[in-house]
Amino acid sequence: MQICSIEWVVCILVLSALFFVAPGLRFRQFIFCACSLGFISTLMPGAAAWTALGAFVGFGYAAAMTLRRFPRRALLAGYLAVLLAAFLILKQYSLIKLILPSILFERVIATVGWSYILFRQIQVAVDAAQGQVEALDFWSYLNYQCNGFCFVAGPIQRYQEFCQYWRRLSPILADSESILKAYLRIFIGAIKISFVAGWFFTCFKASSGVLADSTQVANASLLPRLRLFCEVFYSFPLYVYFNFSGYCDMVIAAASLLGLKIPENFDRPYLSRNMIEFWTRWHRTLGFWIRDYIFTPMYKALVGSWPAKAAILGTFCYFAAFFLAGIWHGSTWPYVVYGLLNGLGLAAAKFWETQLVSRIGRSGLRSYLQDRRIRVAATVATLNFACLTMFFFASDLDRELAILKNTFIHRA
Repeated sequence: MQICSIEWVVCILVLSALFFVAPGLRFRQFIFCACSLGFISTLMPGAAAWTALGAFVGFGYAAAMTLRRFPRRALLAGYLAVLLAAFLILKQYSLIKLILPSILFERVIATVGWSYILFRQIQVAVDAAQGQVEALDFWSYLNYQCNGFCFVAGPIQRYQEFCQYWRRLSPILADSESILKAYLRIFIGAIKISFVAGWFFTCFKASSGVLADSTQVANASLLPRLRLFCEVFYSFPLYVYFNFSGYCDMVIAAASLLGLKIPENFDRPYLSRNMIEFWTRWHRTLGFWIRDYIFTPMYKALVGSWPAKAAILGTFCYFAAFFLAGIWHGSTWPYVVYGLLNGLGLAAAKFWETQLVSRIGRSGLRSYLQDRRIRVAATVATLNFACLTMFFFASDLDRELAILKNTFIHRA
């Protein structure tokens, strides 16, 4: 079953109606769990995928309980190393295939949701080791990991926040106006996915198909090729935005009908003035997760050893953290390029900020940031750079290189 399908919407409407008449908390939780697992079952290719999912959930819960009782740094590091190794093998990363024996990749367990399961497991383990998880029971952890609203593509919710609503699961929309707004948001999300995103994707496929085939542009002059390239360059990022934000609209609104509040994931990302701001607006829960669980620990560890080089280390940590975030999106080489570009974009933004502070001071930086002309120029530049990163998110690397070659190097 696909989100945005008629079947999914009907199930949500029926389920939300049942929640209003359900006799108690446990009964509502049981219905929620059964529906989540039923939804996940439509995405699972077979018994091997279920076994892997069960192993991840069980192992993650046992590790979190152990770290909560014995918060040792070495124990946490060992657990994270094993977890990441299993994830890299399951995801069939091209780079890892060059390093590890091929026998490890003979059995492919293909399923969706691995990346978000990884994030949720790391979050609970780290927070448990730091004493931030007050209560941890398997029933709550199972439903947190297998929450059907966040299983496929997020948003990434913290365990503690999930439990605030899970432990009193009941409709949080108390009046008819709020319920109608939730229904409207589901409808708008469906429109975004089915029509707006679909239209941009059609434009992208048509234009990229022409540009990727050198025979179709053999007699074309530069101007038509540039027009086709602009359609490719801008239509795919718009497709991703409307498709993903539409999905988030639907799951956030649907979850609210059942008593769960899921964090917002988008805040007008293409109006950002630099790539640091972009990642606080685009897939916000991922950006905040990277900040809290990769960038900040890495930065603190390095600055603790070399405090005199804090500015340089900050730039490096931005690059490293968001390079890892880029390659997390997929297991093939285009995602490596996507990660490199994002890492470079954030590192450049941090470096430029550091240079401005050293030259004009904090007061000068505030004046610089308030200048409307600079804001417009920076926003346009960031928009185009974000689209450039998305260009390598779209398809295989050979196709993307062929599009670049046929646009800018081809001679009519």
